[in-house]
Amino acid sequence: MITIIILSVLVLICLLSWIHLVKDSNKYNIPGPAVLPLVGNGIDFLVRRSQFLPLLAKFQKNFGDAVRVYLFHSPYVLLYHPKYIEPLMIDNDLITKGKSYTFLLDWLGLGLLTSTGYKWRSHRKFLTPAFHFNILQNFLPVFIKNEKVLIRKLRTSYCNDKSFDLFPIIALTALDNITESIMGVCINAQENSNSKYVQSIEDLSQIVTLRMRNPFVAEEAIFKLTPYKKIQDKALEVLHGQTNKVIEIRKEELRSANIDKLSSDVDIGMKNKHAFLDLLLLAEVDGKKLDEEQIREEVNTFMFEGHDTTASGMVFSLFCMSKHPDVQEKILQEQKEILGDDLAREPTYNDLKKMKYLGLVIKEALRLYPAVPLIQRLITKDCELAGLRVKKNTSVIVDIFHMQRHPDVFDNPLEFRPERFDTSPTATANNVFSWLSFSAGPRNCIGQKFAIMEMKVTLAAIVKNFKLLPVDTDPGLCSDLVLRAENGVNIKLAPRHI
Repeated sequence: MITIIILSVLVLICLLSWIHLVKDSNKYNIPGPAVLPLVGNGIDFLVRRSQFLPLLAKFQKNFGDAVRVYLFHSPYVLLYHPKYIEPLMIDNDLITKGKSYTFLLDWLGLGLLTSTGYKWRSHRKFLTPAFHFNILQNFLPVFIKNEKVLIRKLRTSYCNDKSFDLFPIIALTALDNITESIMGVCINAQENSNSKYVQSIEDLSQIVTLRMRNPFVAEEAIFKLTPYKKIQDKALEVLHGQTNKVIEIRKEELRSANIDKLSSDVDIGMKNKHAFLDLLLLAEVDGKKLDEEQIREEVNTFMFEGHDTTASGMVFSLFCMSKHPDVQEKILQEQKEILGDDLAREPTYNDLKKMKYLGLVIKEALRLYPAVPLIQRLITKDCELAGLRVKKNTSVIVDIFHMQRHPDVFDNPLEFRPERFDTSPTATANNVFSWLSFSAGPRNCIGQKFAIMEMKVTLAAIVKNFKLLPVDTDPGLCSDLVLRAENGVNIKLAPRHI
């Protein structure tokens, strides 16, 4: 009897769950796969890392450019076309990040990436000057110094006709760049890749990625029972401890120098490796300085946003170049025209601005391999997106990866052709919402110019010193926190004699 009662209750719960999901799905005029009681479409998402993007492609093929799915009882809408994405990106009220970003809160707090509303608007306003061209020029010596370390490592250990995975090597260069640029300290990640700090960043990235991809580990109650929670806590202790230490040291330096506000001596034009951190320490919002927690949130946010994203962009740019020797030669020729007879000299800020073709190569590589392949917004009001009914509390996933490979958006979308982004009248793909590698609208990437400058410095140096040769292996693309490759992004290097 008890067994019958228990089974009856379970059947009733499943029936009520299924009825709820069906009724809720009818509030959308958006097609999607059939749902199961309790889990919705959650089972569909239990795939290998390299199968997640193909799963999204299958949804698009079966249901079109807008697809409705459920993870348990939470509704999600997948968007694959600019006609639906543009109204979302330009709406000043729809700026709240989606539910998946909550997995970052223990790490980043409510910094610029994860905050919304007034806090986001006020912080965005005062942080924007940190990426003024005067400050960007200050970072150039940092990029050049770390690029030299990278070139030396590549020449010593990898220029030997053997294939190797670019990602872990370039990621350490990017980490050195962002740490010194944002915190004003050099951690020498390229020379000390086994440090606790480097390992802690890697641990947190893997855990957040797992929770974003696995709907069961995403549940907080389940996550706390797993070994990942202990690993996360240990990594957070290392990262927050390092950030707090750097902040306290710089605060003491400013106190000793009797500097307590931004002035002509410490403004954005200052030749100062602490420029970004000083802005956080000295700027005022509503007449008040940021407290230590807010400063740490923004430092950690920019460390996070400027590390793996830039590394991914550089790695896949090099991957594309390896398959196109003609592109490498054009990049090299452009450098010869800009640098003149002294090709060995390091580029100036103005030299980098003149590297137009390299900029096109980066943009085309990011079209095919966007560093952030998916972004998510939480809909905070019932709305329509180009005729799609989307109700409040729906999470919308913008599939940048497949949108930028859409045949409606780009002709011959799988062809690597940097010239498609030329600004000449005959060029294609100049609509701002057809290319979202740095997002668009009010929440576009504040550090876009920083990232492009870093990428140009590093990529130009690599092409100047090496020939990039292709390796016939499938990377197995993975939509982690950033675009990665399950099988590695492999190339070979040969020395270039110029």
